[in-house]
Amino acid sequence: MPGSFYMPMEIFNGIALALYALVPIAFLFVTARPQWGARRVAQMSMRARLPVGFPSTEHSIRVRTRALTRANMWGLLVAIAVVGSMFILTPLGASPYFLWFFAIAIFFGVLTISAAVVTTRERLFSPAPAAPRVARVQSLSIGDYIGQWRVWTPTALLAAAGLLIVAVVATVAVGAVAPDQLAWVGATAALAVAAVLTGRAAERRVLSQPQPASDTVELAWDDLFRKDALSTLRMGAAMAAWLPFGLCVAILLRAGLPFASSGWEATLGLFPWWGIPVLQVVYLLGQGQLPAALYPEFLRAPALAPEGEPA
Repeated sequence: MPGSFYMPMEIFNGIALALYALVPIAFLFVTARPQWGARRVAQMSMRARLPVGFPSTEHSIRVRTRALTRANMWGLLVAIAVVGSMFILTPLGASPYFLWFFAIAIFFGVLTISAAVVTTRERLFSPAPAAPRVARVQSLSIGDYIGQWRVWTPTALLAAAGLLIVAVVATVAVGAVAPDQLAWVGATAALAVAAVLTGRAAERRVLSQPQPASDTVELAWDDLFRKDALSTLRMGAAMAAWLPFGLCVAILLRAGLPFASSGWEATLGLFPWWGIPVLQVVYLLGQGQLPAALYPEFLRAPALAPEGEPA
């Protein structure tokens, strides 16, 4: 009709992908200076309610922050290159769900890998041999860092996906769903299990890393970076577990809707994509903050005596 404008999905996705590529390129250019990160460290200090302490402490935090940022940006460029190749070589670029696939690739593949690699590659602090050392009396579990409900979310999603897979198999047996749907369900389920197992191995590696620190402030900063890495790893596992869960939901919904069209476009149209950003919010909301029990004693809120006066 006159005045209307139509942009093919391939062109829209291509423009979006090119714009996404500008983000890591800009960050890599800005963070090229070794001095980058002073303002970022100050922001982290305010959000985490942790003092920076000595200049050497600030330097170590800035170096780690810069390394993590640059690793994320390089990983994002790699993800754009891989997804861009799929865009060119396959019909995926014509799909309106292309950008959702791209978002999953970024958060599931890039951020989880870079967080684990940077955290385990080198220690945050390196006290001098003669300097005093502090350490925890007992080792901490992942639940001490991110909370039990975040720990169990991927497992709960995998268990729910297993039940739904049984329901999908039943609908295939009665002829309500095409058998080829099972192949995609099996592939996403295998990916989810592999992601959970790989993530657990990476978590054990992170938790086993030594935490050399000269004082409780340095130990708390080390815990902060460790906690954010563990939260990102669990987020990747939860997002991977959402794939078979959401695919089964979409297949069962399509089987129960008499007016639903056939084909994978219809199935993906019923996929609960909203679960991906919800899981991101669940795990990223607490980034940059420590559980109260991990703060140094002098930074915790004073305990109140029975009369209401500070003890």
